[in-house]
Amino acid sequence: MNFDKNDTAAPDLTPAETPQYTFRRAKDGRLLAGVGRAVADQFNVDVNLVRLGIVVLALFTGFGFLAYGAAWLLIPLQGAQTSIAEDLIARAKADPKVQDAVQKAKEAVS
Repeated sequence: MNFDKNDTAAPDLTPAETPQYTFRRAKDGRLLAGVGRAVADQFNVDVNLVRLGIVVLALFTGFGFLAYGAAWLLIPLQGAQTSIAEDLIARAKADPKVQDAVQKAKEAVS
């Protein structure tokens, strides 16, 4: 690779060289939904430190509950292709009742 100061072009990455992140909630070694284990595995830290941080945030600020819930919805379970949130959105898009409700809401706003 050429690191010439005049060379501003980004290196070409083939799909095999593109980093793949496997941020997934664990099936084993978890206490509730596997969020703490997922964060610990992703950032290579002790899972107990992550769990302690979540509890401290939850007790003193309330943000821990929100962050944990969001992570539970957004981080897919190990072995799953999509997260819970993605599954819920896909179901809602396929449901005619939801489509009608969205259409009525759009008409009410207009």
